[in-house]
Amino acid sequence: MNPEFRTKTWPRVAFVVLSFVLAWSIWVPAGLWAPKLFLPAVLLGAWTPTLAGVALTAITDGVPGVRRYLAGLLKWRVGLQWWLVTLFSIAAISYAAIGIYVLMGGTVPPLNLPKGIPQSAWPLVAAIAFVVNIFVGGPLAEDVGWRGYFLPKLRETMPAFDASLLVGVVWVIWHAPMFFFPSGGQVVGFMPFPAFALMTIAWSVFMAWVYVNTQSILMAVLYHAAINTTLGTFGVLGRGALGQSTDDLMPVYLHIATAWTAVLLILLVFGRDLTGRPRAAVGERSRAAPVGVR
Repeated sequence: MNPEFRTKTWPRVAFVVLSFVLAWSIWVPAGLWAPKLFLPAVLLGAWTPTLAGVALTAITDGVPGVRRYLAGLLKWRVGLQWWLVTLFSIAAISYAAIGIYVLMGGTVPPLNLPKGIPQSAWPLVAAIAFVVNIFVGGPLAEDVGWRGYFLPKLRETMPAFDASLLVGVVWVIWHAPMFFFPSGGQVVGFMPFPAFALMTIAWSVFMAWVYVNTQSILMAVLYHAAINTTLGTFGVLGRGALGQSTDDLMPVYLHIATAWTAVLLILLVFGRDLTGRPRAAVGERSRAAPVGVR
């Protein structure tokens, strides 16, 4: 086997193949033959990117490499600015879109809260939902793989912005079965596929931006949880994961526009490697990165 393929291409290809084959082999049979079990199957299959990243790291770097890899989940000292970006930027982008929507004559969609809970109780609900969303659904299950393994592997040969777009495209396609089975709509907020794709790829850039500046898998996980809480649990765009779904897609389109405007600003300010610093040579970065997270 060519050394270049073995050291760089093979782990990426293996990660994508494992993530897709394992997840789709759970989701597709459930969707076809056990629709009532589709949502539990989704929760189970969601863990495949993380499992793939851990398994491949174990194969190439052994148990010590896995420990170093998963240490990124414990890195929380990253600076207040990155905590603010992680926890609140998706809400800021969403409400900027809602503000434009209101100026156009629309109304603010009500927050989706459990029956009997007053709107004034949203901070408590948000805190509980945020913690639950970390462990149930995508954040911890996916982002140890997508952001902790796949993104750094791609960065060995391309800038972080390019890598984040590629991760985003793969991430979107990985979710494709959600659009073929009725129960899958709940998982993707009842979004049309083109809208979901554009939103998800933008989120991939945001999460890569946070990750490359903090080297914290924890921050990527929490960013995903913030997305799921803001847009899924609360449904601030009027199309949440808990069943509410308006016919008006304008808040979604405005969110896409504001999100990609933010992506452009990040690119202009921080450059294609998303750090605001000159991109290190590939060999230099590879030598500096800890084994298991390259």
